[in-house]
Amino acid sequence: NFNVYTAGGGLTYYVSQAVAFEGEVTGSVGWAQDVPFNNTTVIHNQMPTVWSYSGNVVFFPGGTAGKRAPFYITGGVGAISLAPRVPTKVFGYDVDKVGTQTFIAENIGGGIKIFRAADAPNWGFRVDYRYLIVNSNSDAPAFFAKSKSRGAHRVYVGMLYTWKR
Repeated sequence: NFNVYTAGGGLTYYVSQAVAFEGEVTGSVGWAQDVPFNNTTVIHNQMPTVWSYSGNVVFFPGGTAGKRAPFYITGGVGAISLAPRVPTKVFGYDVDKVGTQTFIAENIGGGIKIFRAADAPNWGFRVDYRYLIVNSNSDAPAFFAKSKSRGAHRVYVGMLYTWKR
């Protein structure tokens, strides 16, 4: 159970006024935090670097035509990659012994895109929530999805530019 702060980007292709395909890539810095591990609390330790990649289908129930704030639901599949760092050795995730490990992950969620008025109709903001399901992997580090799948919550606010919608 750890938190990371993420930056990323994505591209969306609108198939119609109601359906779009989206690709996303994010990178996260594992900042130092207190983490419960092996029945103890590891104090102020840095977490692994986390990368994620996903392809999603986005559905706008009310369509997007002429809307300043279309809401959407979405789901997709991708991968989460963990990169060990020197401080993650305490978790049995030693940078000298283990390389980056990748896990298949699904996501489901929704959000809203808020476009500006007539002065800049293609610019706006996006507020999005996703629940991620990270599949287990027997080669995983002990603290992350080794014996069971894990869930994660992702909330983000971002700026967007839409070429054509």
